[in-house]
Parts: sequence; structure tokens; C-alpha cells
Amino acid sequence: MSASKANILSLWIVNKSGGLVYNRDFLGSKALDTNACLKLAGMFHGMHAISKQLSPNPADCSGIEVLEAEGFKFFCFESASGVKLLCSTEPSFHNAKAFLEGVYKVYADVLKDPFYVIDHSGIGQPIRQDRFDRKLDQLIREWNP
Repeated sequence: MSASKANILSLWIVNKSGGLVYNRDFLGSKALDTNACLKLAGMFHGMHAISKQLSPNPADCSGIEVLEAEGFKFFCFESASGVKLLCSTEPSFHNAKAFLEGVYKVYADVLKDPFYVIDHSGIGQPIRQDRFDRKLDQLIREWNP
């Protein structure tokens, strides 16, 4: 749980090919339409890959982990399978890695579901499962004050 009093504003899940498979805004912070989210997810995926290559030591670089702006922070956690979990938060939010690892555990449970469809390239389809949303709601309630 968060020791911070700041809120998580949104969550995105990007597959290993850069496709947005899930996005959700919390606290009524909806500011972007679906097409903008799709474009930004793809751009972030590319910037993340380029940042690894630009590093003086690419083998030890995990890519972009946080972008900070005056009014928000944007965190990235990349799983071993290449799935990226992204969240935007209020500037004073801390411990996003622990939150995103919790989201990944919920996401991994979805992949165990025999009714979750993984396409032929193995990258997965958009997540539209009530069970996933319920577990995510519970996790958000634990983290958002």
C-alpha cells in the first residue's frame, strides 16, 4: 500500500509490439480520447526502445522508467515478457514500481484464464474482462487515498 497521499490518475498496458491493450482513467481524469491513447502508447514504446539503445551501457539499461512534468509523473514498468505497464500519477506519488508490479500480478491472472484470447503472434488482445476490472478496482482502492 502507498504511504503517499497522492493519487494514481491513469493506467495503460502496452503489449510487446507497442499496442495498447488496456487503458483506464481514475478519479474522473479522462483527458485523452482512445485514438490519442493508442498513438501515445505506440510512441512511448518506441521511445522506450530507443532510450535503451542510446544508453552508454545498453545491456544494463532498462529504458525509460519515469517521466516527470510539473503536473504529473508517468511511470513505466517492463515485465520479463516485454509487456509495459504505465501509470500517470500526481507529482508527489511514490513507489510506483510496487503499484505496477501489483497490476502485473493481476494482469498475469488474466492470462491464466482460458477465455482470454491470445492472437497468433502471442501479443494478446485488448483486455475486456470484468474479473480483471474488479481486481484492478480493489488494487486502486488500496493505493489511492
